[in-house]
Amino acid sequence: MDVVFGQQDQHVLAALQQGRFEPWNRMERRMRAERLSVTRGFNRLLSLQTLNLELYEHQRQAVLRVLRDMRGRALLADEVGLGKTIEAGVILKEYLVRGLVRRALILVPASLVVQWREELENRLSISCSINRHPDGWEQAGCIIASLDTARRPEHAGRVQAVAWDMVIVDEAHRLKNRHTVSWRFVDGLRKKYLLLLTATPIQNDLQELYNLLTLLKPGLLQTYSAFRREHMFDRRSPRQLGRLKSRLAEVMVRSTRRDALIRLPRRAVTAVPVQLGPEERRLYAEVVQFARDVYAASDRKRATLFPLILLLRELSSSPEAAARTLQTFGTHSRLDDRFRQTARRLAVRAEELSGRSARLTAAVDRVKALHEPAVVFTEFRASQTALARELGSLGVPVSVFHGRLNREERRNAVERFRREGGVLISTDAGSEGQNLQFCRSVVNYDLPWNPMRVEQRIGRVHRLGQAQDVLITIFVSGGTVDAHVYRLLCEKLRLFQQVIGDLDVILAQEPEGLAGTVGRIVLESADEQDLERRLADVGRRLEAARTAWERAERRNREVLDGESG
Repeated sequence: MDVVFGQQDQHVLAALQQGRFEPWNRMERRMRAERLSVTRGFNRLLSLQTLNLELYEHQRQAVLRVLRDMRGRALLADEVGLGKTIEAGVILKEYLVRGLVRRALILVPASLVVQWREELENRLSISCSINRHPDGWEQAGCIIASLDTARRPEHAGRVQAVAWDMVIVDEAHRLKNRHTVSWRFVDGLRKKYLLLLTATPIQNDLQELYNLLTLLKPGLLQTYSAFRREHMFDRRSPRQLGRLKSRLAEVMVRSTRRDALIRLPRRAVTAVPVQLGPEERRLYAEVVQFARDVYAASDRKRATLFPLILLLRELSSSPEAAARTLQTFGTHSRLDDRFRQTARRLAVRAEELSGRSARLTAAVDRVKALHEPAVVFTEFRASQTALARELGSLGVPVSVFHGRLNREERRNAVERFRREGGVLISTDAGSEGQNLQFCRSVVNYDLPWNPMRVEQRIGRVHRLGQAQDVLITIFVSGGTVDAHVYRLLCEKLRLFQQVIGDLDVILAQEPEGLAGTVGRIVLESADEQDLERRLADVGRRLEAARTAWERAERRNREVLDGESG
């Protein structure tokens, strides 16, 4: 039987969720809160009564199973795109509402820290702080941090000294090896409840599944020797699969798209060729040569590398963006005077091209041709400003979103776009935490060299709740680094065609990240032929890594879902 709350209980529930209390009698308040915390166990989700949030049925059942049957220690292993983050957030919210969690630690990849905070605050009204400092772990409440930060020696001891009520680890396949620092760190945390999130708990070896489940429930699968004898023909082939799945069901929740009757819409990709004019082509060639010369002459190559990569990425975006960094190089005290003079000369050339680039013209034409609202992403504020000015002058409704806006300004920008249509021109600040599935068109004004950034952009509209096919536009300038990056992302990763949930696994072969690898190759290559040869090697590595990921996905379906082939 469902529980019906009275008006006063609803008031207390809302106060608990929002972290506020009216100044009534403290004992009465506590008694009401305690009553709410134990009401009918976990037969009903209290948090949904005051949140503007609709769960899919598979999400609701996953949350209830974790709360009711698994006592807050679970592996959330839904297929990619089915909403594991929301499931974890609702579980956390239920414990917070009932007063069973006061301290929570959420460990995620560094690239997802802000996205997690935005998702929890905007959709679940859970206030979280991001911590990167050794002395910030003892503060009460919810803390989000990257796993790489938390496990560092100057942090680890302090993190492990805190008694956490709940720990959540996203992309938990990073804990597949119990001999790593990451696995030992999470195992050493003081924690009551533990949620591990990954769509592919098995990457290469069934031992990886054993290691994850040992974190959740030590002894569930006995010793590794016993597990190997009972459940492994070899490291990739399970036996007694029915018994293994029965044990997994004690700590694992997994929904497939088939189970959930959910099909994410198709991604329709349009690559728009952008032909650079003679002035732009000459500027491009001279800036690339300038960057190579500075890098070759530098005795501090690591310190020089990333500013030069930034310049190359800006050059691919717009003359306006490149001009600013060229001006900075033109005043850099550590550069030889000849380099400073060249940088200043190139900055003037870039400024002269302001508002006249082929990419700007192509973007304006594309937005006008769509005849529907579009989210336009760019990495750089200067490019954003130029495009907003041009579209605004043509009467297109323009909303602008960037990292310097406060929370209210961001909310207003999205709401104005929702209400008026036109375009939302956003830096990558808008690729994290925003739910824009009321729109279906994503225009990549420039192309990040980091594939995870690309996926985050697309994921703002290609997500649960999107009812239409998603239109993705990419501008490609032939004969530039951008064109090479596009081929790597499109042909080798097939990134634009489908959701890839484990990009960090695929990209693990590139310790500098793809942007660092590509940038270093551009700066070190002697000529275009050398550049193409070396980038072809990168493409082969990415292709092999993706093939391995696809094998892992099939293996997970075979072991976890009982699918064959």
